[in-house]
Amino acid sequence: MDAKQLVDIACDEDPRAPCLWVPSDLWPDFCVAIRQKPNLIGAVIYRNKTIRDGGPYCDVTTRLP
Repeated sequence: MDAKQLVDIACDEDPRAPCLWVPSDLWPDFCVAIRQKPNLIGAVIYRNKTIRDGGPYCDVTTRLP
């Protein structure tokens, strides 16, 4: 699965969560897949959620890394 598919699954599993964190190794691929660049604080908005780089060794999660 690619980064966008993993994020879509996480969004579907926890639809009420306002934020989502993506591992650093998947972050560039995810941004390319959704054709967005991170804003000044390093976040993108996708499916009405704030998506951020969660750092190395984290999972795609809606919980704080």
